[in-house]
Amino acid sequence: MLLFWGSLLCWGLLPQAQGQARHLLFLRVSKDQLETDISDLFSEQRILDHVTRIPVTEAAGEGVPILDHLPFVREGLSRKSSRLDLSLVGDLLSGKSLPLLEELFQAGGLIIEDAKGPEVTLQILSDSLFQVTLQTKLYLSLQRILRFSIIKNIRIGVRLEQTGNKTRVALNDCHTPPGNLSIEVLEQMNPFLVNEALKVITGVLDKTLPFFLQKMVCPLATTLLNSLLEDVLRITLAPTISGPEDFQYHVTTTELTEEAILMQVQLVTRCGPGQRAPRPDHLAPQPLPKLAQGSMADLAFWLEAYNDILSCLYTSKELLVDLQDSTAAALIQLLSPRELEPGPETSAQSRGSVGLTVSTPDPPTVCLDGHTAMALQPGSLVLRGPSNTSSVSVSWKLLSKAMFSSKNQELELQFTPNSSTVALGPHPAGLAGQEERLEALVLELLKRTFLPHHNELLREQGLPLPSIKGISFDQARMEPSENRAVASGACCL
Repeated sequence: MLLFWGSLLCWGLLPQAQGQARHLLFLRVSKDQLETDISDLFSEQRILDHVTRIPVTEAAGEGVPILDHLPFVREGLSRKSSRLDLSLVGDLLSGKSLPLLEELFQAGGLIIEDAKGPEVTLQILSDSLFQVTLQTKLYLSLQRILRFSIIKNIRIGVRLEQTGNKTRVALNDCHTPPGNLSIEVLEQMNPFLVNEALKVITGVLDKTLPFFLQKMVCPLATTLLNSLLEDVLRITLAPTISGPEDFQYHVTTTELTEEAILMQVQLVTRCGPGQRAPRPDHLAPQPLPKLAQGSMADLAFWLEAYNDILSCLYTSKELLVDLQDSTAAALIQLLSPRELEPGPETSAQSRGSVGLTVSTPDPPTVCLDGHTAMALQPGSLVLRGPSNTSSVSVSWKLLSKAMFSSKNQELELQFTPNSSTVALGPHPAGLAGQEERLEALVLELLKRTFLPHHNELLREQGLPLPSIKGISFDQARMEPSENRAVASGACCL
């Protein structure tokens, strides 16, 4: 989602090089989206595959893969399990010797058959520290005596460290907390052995499982997590965008909030002298609006920042109006100096040598009218006489509902002709009493002739949008924020 809000910039513009402007934006990645990305990555990379078909023994770290574990561990299939005496299983099933459970464990009789998950949750601990919890469900069997499942958590601490304009990911720890075993019996061959077996199993797993999961899961999990977070904190432009000298996005600070990873972003754009209106050095900060429900990420602008960007992107083109257009002909007749003074009719030859142009040297601006984004374009309509010896000018301001689209990784502003209104500025004094007709003709010409041309020009001057791995703002929607402070009448003509 793309947001703009507020009537004030939080900070003044940062120092800039000649021909460049720097603009302050905010990029937020939803905590829920980050959880989903981590979960999807771990599932794709099957990080729990390494723990299946492995015996769990009391001697931490001695478990090795078993190639065939049903119904018994056969001699020769595993170096560690080859010492398993199958008579132990028979004795246990007949109930002859409960103490033999310990020997069965030592011989590799407790096997992890399968693993499901992990289910990922992310907990924000501070503005620079969060914890990722991987909930895993393991399915184990004790030969033909007992099948059960157990839920165990793996926790990874992550710290974001800021050095200058660089944010580095530091993984603090990856561990499995001891205790809190959640065991569910799935199948039992001998009910008399279940309680005794569970007592022994709990003791064994309490001692071995934390070390086992840390050894088998943590290395790959931390490597993948580090890579994903580094990608999230790295902003790029689409390959189709023109060279880096034109547009650059830089992450200057990163912090964690209750709902998102918040990155303060500096956008560097090309900008010639005088293209941007001066801003005060110190302006009151405005709070960021809440992340929209269901939004993966958003790129947030202050209105003034977005208008500054528009002014840097904008290059005007004068439009020469077709004199065969009926509205243009009516305007020429109304504005012609010969029409404003008594005298003979203007000859066809002199009328054919005049020109009517629409000029818009200043960029459009966006403002908020209630919950609606509006676009305001100032300009002038100029009637030039033969050989440019004389001219008549009418200044105007066109107000229209603003439409935004994000296609091909660019944010484009468009005017909506059907919602447009116009207000006239200074115009020839001889038109007294004909202002309404002049206004109607100017509006008709702008809607039918000027706006299609102007919208096409604005499409060519779209703002390149950033992208991060897994998230693109292509096809994003622009919404005004409810947290805005726009003065009454800000969008009035």
